[in-house]
Amino acid sequence: MTDVQTGARTLSPATDPPARPADASPDPAFERFARLVAVTLDVPVALVSMSTGDGCLTFPGAVGSGPWEHTASMPTTDTLCQHVIGTAEPLVVADAREQPDLRDLPAARDADVVAYAGYPVRDTEGRTVGSLCAIDHEPRDWTERDLQALADLADACSVQVRLQEETRRARTAEEDANRRHRHASIQLALAEALSATTTVDDVLDTAQQLAAEKIGAARSGIALTDGRGRLLEWVRAADVPDMPRSMWSADDLHTDDQWPSVQCVRRREALYFADADELTASFPRMDGLGGPGALVLLPLVTRDAVIGVLMLRWLEPRPFDAVIRALLTTMAGYTALALERARLLQHRHDVAHVLQTAMLTELPDPAGLALDGAYIPAVTGDQVGGDWYDALILKCGGTAVLIGDVTGHDIDAAALMGQLRLLLRGSLWSDEAQSPAGTLQLVDEANIGTGIEATASVLLAYVEPPGEDGFRKVRWSSAGHPPAFVRRADGRVERLIGVHGLILGVAPDLPRRNHETRLGPGDTLVLYTDGLVERRGERLQVGLDRLAERLADLDHVTPRALVDAMSVGDLHEDDVAVLTVHVEGL
Repeated sequence: MTDVQTGARTLSPATDPPARPADASPDPAFERFARLVAVTLDVPVALVSMSTGDGCLTFPGAVGSGPWEHTASMPTTDTLCQHVIGTAEPLVVADAREQPDLRDLPAARDADVVAYAGYPVRDTEGRTVGSLCAIDHEPRDWTERDLQALADLADACSVQVRLQEETRRARTAEEDANRRHRHASIQLALAEALSATTTVDDVLDTAQQLAAEKIGAARSGIALTDGRGRLLEWVRAADVPDMPRSMWSADDLHTDDQWPSVQCVRRREALYFADADELTASFPRMDGLGGPGALVLLPLVTRDAVIGVLMLRWLEPRPFDAVIRALLTTMAGYTALALERARLLQHRHDVAHVLQTAMLTELPDPAGLALDGAYIPAVTGDQVGGDWYDALILKCGGTAVLIGDVTGHDIDAAALMGQLRLLLRGSLWSDEAQSPAGTLQLVDEANIGTGIEATASVLLAYVEPPGEDGFRKVRWSSAGHPPAFVRRADGRVERLIGVHGLILGVAPDLPRRNHETRLGPGDTLVLYTDGLVERRGERLQVGLDRLAERLADLDHVTPRALVDAMSVGDLHEDDVAVLTVHVEGL
């Protein structure tokens, strides 16, 4: 690693890597990596830069302002990325202004680059073809955690490059109509199908479907190695006649060498058997198992290790010439790359999910109130988002409850939600006036003043302790949020009517309004985000009316029951959060 955080060092100029297609348009996959870098490292600028091979860079993924917004490409020598690409090593700079060979670079000057961390992005052959970088406008000592996260994302970005390269190669092969046209078409189908997968299960399902539809295999199975590299576990088992289910138990890679699957992994090479006789001659233990047809076992190899085996079976004997072997090897390669990418993306998703779960803390247990909440992520994007609920027992003895929705349903929205949630919690605890409107205005001023600049709708309510008549006064204020509902103890449903101010992040100086209602024993206050009531092509009022009907129909109002009652199928196009406040006593 070239690390100049603490001192100057001579850096090598860029040398042109192999030529790549000079496509300067944004790429959704690389845009996602740029967003992940910006959120994970909390930087204002993140870039995926790619060399065109002729001395220029394009930026298929970018977050933040800079010259890349106004030009399709720029000279490699104008950028700090030249050192990453030229040396094939990371470049980490705490303050570029202190480095004479960096501070005068045109791109660094125009983009106000102060702190820079960039890691190589490599192609299938390990050649550096670009960089994934994080940029800050202030000096910054990059932590070990920052750099490890950036290295992990660069590895995932490299996997995406390799998948795209394989897709391009498959398309090129298809265009060569005079050379094995049918197999080239199959390779293209394999690449396109597997590059569209996002989870391990997607990859496994797609690989088995392709094995049947494109390769013509009668049966298929997939085994993956465990994290320690000791066991080979069958995660997709083929339905083979005369083969007991116990045959699909995990194989020990160190001791079970009598199985062809284990040998395939240990030797890192494909095994081809034209018929049962060839199989039995090499592996006597397989005698009588699986029928007379052909068998192929293909190692799933990534850059670092063998991660599994793809098994294909045919009902009849068949030969495997060089052409079909090349096709099967290609399929295994695509499958391995897709699995590697899915695992890396799943890891990032898991980190984001843990972050959001941590921010949706356990609800308090105020005397006489039963609080319950639910969050259901959207089925698209990162499956984390900006919807949240919260509650806090105040110093005065009352309880603050709120529901909010930051624009978006991805990891960016989750990060902004976390910052806004902390602002709200701090303001609630220190708000001696106990004014929901005042709290929202204070939070919005801090939201803009501190540079968070999140746009979000929020409904905040203060539920006071019960009076002598057993009823509780509720004061609430809305920042552009859908109206709350109250289901009375007798089954009546009321929508809380009031002035719904602007969402947060638009006009923090505008005054906001407080409103009041009362809750008695057996009443339930229902707060929710718009994903519960909005439907594509439908007016909001229709969704609100439907919610009122469902509340009236439910015997016992809980967030999960309400979400189920309002759902159309099992899928949610938007995040949904629901918080209920039930007054005990009946």
